[in-house]
Amino acid sequence: MQNLPDTQSLILSIYDAAMEPERWPDILDKVAELVDARGAFVFDISTSVHTPSVCATYNTSNYERVLVDEYLRLFNKQELRDQRIFAEYSQLTDGIELIPDTVLGPTRAVIDSRPNAKMMANYGISFRAGALLNKDHLYSDRFAMQFSRRAGLPTGERLQAINTIMPHIAKALDMGRQTTRVIGAEKALLETFNHFRIGICILSTNGGIVFKNVEFDRQLEVHTAFALNAHGRLVANDPKVRAELDTLFSGVEQHGKFGGRPRKEAVLHPLRQDEAALCIEVCPLFSGNIIGETNLNGFVLFSLDTSQKYSVDTRYLAQVFSLTPSEEAVLAMIADGMTNAQISEQRNRSPETIYTQVKTLLSKTMTQNRAQLIRMATGFSPQVFVESAITISGDEVVETRI
Repeated sequence: MQNLPDTQSLILSIYDAAMEPERWPDILDKVAELVDARGAFVFDISTSVHTPSVCATYNTSNYERVLVDEYLRLFNKQELRDQRIFAEYSQLTDGIELIPDTVLGPTRAVIDSRPNAKMMANYGISFRAGALLNKDHLYSDRFAMQFSRRAGLPTGERLQAINTIMPHIAKALDMGRQTTRVIGAEKALLETFNHFRIGICILSTNGGIVFKNVEFDRQLEVHTAFALNAHGRLVANDPKVRAELDTLFSGVEQHGKFGGRPRKEAVLHPLRQDEAALCIEVCPLFSGNIIGETNLNGFVLFSLDTSQKYSVDTRYLAQVFSLTPSEEAVLAMIADGMTNAQISEQRNRSPETIYTQVKTLLSKTMTQNRAQLIRMATGFSPQVFVESAITISGDEVVETRI
């Protein structure tokens, strides 16, 4: 196992992958090395009614992609079953648990006798473990690790190490889903940042602005939530928001505290509009090279203006969170930027009824307020952050839940 300083360096490098997804294979190599794993995967589950499948997104460099694709082709049905079981054993809380493959069968002999296990054994894989890195939409950001017979499943310090790392992987993947992962790898980031409907601002370690996109500029002008102080440092005008952001700026140990629901880490800057806010998320940069400056240290701010209108997939959200038709309709109106009073008038319902329905929505979606609700809802359709003129490579439309 690596020592603690190496682990801290690894955590910092994980956040660079939020803006530079091509770094993921190297990062997964280091994560596997940290806990003496044979390899690791990040993958999504396409839940198309016609062809549900497991889709490997990133993997360690020692795995040949041709062999990975062949394995998934041969054993897709078994993998879907296994992943369903891993999900069933994961808790509903924010925390991320690494589930051992012992849950996949009554005995080790039964598990090892399956054709997919035999194929993996041919490549030195005797044990597996899985985790849900995103507990809002369970088909995304699944994590899997494989272990040799010599190493065995992680326990003790090895398990503690991977449990420390996984929340940071979860946050970096989630933040990347809003930006870099919805744009094809061939696109230059700076050419596309100005097409995002989410504000992006890159800061140096001292808080100076290195880059900001058009949407962040708009938010600065319209909402006056931030200002430059005498030292040229970007600061929030709201003292509470300023203190919360300073905490996130203080060190990487302040990040990844909400496990599989990293959206909860967002800082909310209230706006003058009723019930609206800027939903601000912070991603550390350790050695970024995203704007032509090598080894750029600092932070990236992602700022979602919840007073704007967003087209979210309310039908799918209703299925995921068991919303009634009335609750689904209210969610659509909230996504359109309407206040409770406007919804009450539009639906010809009393303010008390709308208030109750909104409270129920927050409870069912495990969000604390309307701003968090919009942040969560847009996370299911990250393409809403990109202008329609830009070609995107986002998630497939999800039709059923696994």
